[in-house]
Amino acid sequence: MEYSELIGPVVKILKGEPNVALSNARELRYGTYGSLSVDLDKGTWFDHELGEGGGCIDFIMQEVPEARENGGVAHWLREQGLEGPEQGANITPRMGTNPYKSATRYEYQDANGAAAYIVERIERDGKKTFRQKRIENGAEVYGLGGLDPLPYRLPDLIAKPDAPVFIVEGEKDVDRLHAAGLLATTNSGGAGNWSEKLNQYFNGRRLVIIPDNDDPGRQHARKVTQNLKDSAQDIRIVELPGLRDKGDVSDWLDVNSVEDLRALVGGAAELEGAYRAVTATSFSAAAMRAVRPREWVYGRHLIRGYVSCTVSPGGAGKTTLALTEAIALATGRALLGVEVPEPVNVWHYNLEDPLDELYRRAWAICERFKIEPEELEGRLFLDSGRDRKLIVAARDGADLIANPAVGEVIEEMKARDIGVLQVDPFIKTHSLDENSNPEVDYVCSTFADIAKAARASIDLVHHVRKGQPGGAAVPGNIDQARGASALSGAVRAARTLAVMTQKEAEAFGITEERRPYFVRCDDAKANMSRPLAQAEWYERHSQAIGNGDGPLVPGDEVGVLEPWSPPDPFDGLSTSAARIALQTIQNGFEDGQRYTLKKSRGTKRWAGDVVIDAGADVSEVSAKAILKTWVQRGMIFEDQVRNPKTRKEENGVFVNMELMPGTVEI
Repeated sequence: MEYSELIGPVVKILKGEPNVALSNARELRYGTYGSLSVDLDKGTWFDHELGEGGGCIDFIMQEVPEARENGGVAHWLREQGLEGPEQGANITPRMGTNPYKSATRYEYQDANGAAAYIVERIERDGKKTFRQKRIENGAEVYGLGGLDPLPYRLPDLIAKPDAPVFIVEGEKDVDRLHAAGLLATTNSGGAGNWSEKLNQYFNGRRLVIIPDNDDPGRQHARKVTQNLKDSAQDIRIVELPGLRDKGDVSDWLDVNSVEDLRALVGGAAELEGAYRAVTATSFSAAAMRAVRPREWVYGRHLIRGYVSCTVSPGGAGKTTLALTEAIALATGRALLGVEVPEPVNVWHYNLEDPLDELYRRAWAICERFKIEPEELEGRLFLDSGRDRKLIVAARDGADLIANPAVGEVIEEMKARDIGVLQVDPFIKTHSLDENSNPEVDYVCSTFADIAKAARASIDLVHHVRKGQPGGAAVPGNIDQARGASALSGAVRAARTLAVMTQKEAEAFGITEERRPYFVRCDDAKANMSRPLAQAEWYERHSQAIGNGDGPLVPGDEVGVLEPWSPPDPFDGLSTSAARIALQTIQNGFEDGQRYTLKKSRGTKRWAGDVVIDAGADVSEVSAKAILKTWVQRGMIFEDQVRNPKTRKEENGVFVNMELMPGTVEI
């Protein structure tokens, strides 16, 4: 048998059973997010967390140090009842010689105190993994070999039948609690690997289950509870207040006392009656006081641990905006007028544009804002979906599953210390039904898991719905987002981009030719901060980059965005001129007629003409804006009045003289 054909049984001996949800007939996946991949067809493996891979021989040599000796691989295979090719007796390693450093050994004993098997916690380059060895004839043999699992520190459980048992995740935590005078245990294999064969040891016992502060930890606690609910005397689930993300009870005890833990257990409610997967959690003053301020990364749009979205029609500059913000975040500069609390590493994953186009845009931004591109090395990360797709969720029959890419993204973000992930566009990150609320919610929840696990902010760039008349021009309307509405409920902050409308251009005095160069950005959802009082505006410019090759091959012109402020309609109207205009409006005409807010043909009674005459350089557009502002501030108002010429009731304009300029600011 060739070594490539042995990869499946070898990995199962050394790693146990794979993650069933992520594995199939051609590939085995290990870990919560499937970070270890085993290709059964090719006979290869790759660890996405460590960034290493190889064949069957490489895996054995990595996991079994003694197999590195001459003939060690063949000898180890024979010990496991496996036979490789005859020429495999002398094997030279094909991978780097960076052996694991064994950190700690945990001995699992049977009821008589005899060693049954050992769990080794091993480290390399700051990362950890575990392997199991059974004891046969006094020798350590890899794998459990069909042994039934045992609770860790079983003799202690037997010696103290009346003491409450703390069930935690990991032998390290058990030993920490034991040192503090508490009876504790765990299962081998980590979160999710509780076996029904362990249930017999907890009949009639009082149990305290303490989950780690992450989703796998909470899922593990629910699984343990489900297994023991019918046999235990009582069960209390205690989630530790103020515990950091992915923290465990050992971390909590580093800053709290054992007495604090006992108090929490005493106040925890027992599970009564039928098992409930959902239970009410009592308010905790300690947990409240441990809450930290939200970690805003960029304005009020990006926050660590949460997902935001940017909804934009095509051609509005969404990619340019995202890349400009990415460079602002990487350099710590307020390129678009938004202060950056501290520089962060940014990963821009564009699933539409090729990588060279992303570099053109980055080049143009650096040129426009006078940034040395070397500043971005190691801070900005650019990837294109044309080189590698990013699919985080897919369908497997009737089930929705998180793609193994999720684990890879999380590990890469941790390794690169990435604080912001930009994904453009959202629609290309999954193969589910974009019009299904449950399926879109599943994708958003997957991104939320990534944000939480990587302690980063994620901005999903999304398109507006096609075929929606005028939808692209509705500022702040998140309902115009393409697909199911679940997106708006799943994200914690949202914004819209829209090209300036004809009406806005008229109000600002912008020509139709220039109008498409102006883009507005509006809050579409601000449930974690106050809404912005008004839109943020950007103006598009064409920036030349120096990638040409002489006069016959000129360099590219690339669009960039810069902050832009609409003109102030009051610029041409001084305070004294405003007083004159308002007094004139209040006086009305000599024949008793009043000025009007509405401009009509054939009449000279429009109040805007008074403003234009009083100002130094006030346009009709500005006059309309000034009248609108005065109405909003209550400085002028309409009231019914009899027209002495037509002898009919009509609306006339009056002035609130108490709000004349000079009394309050206009």
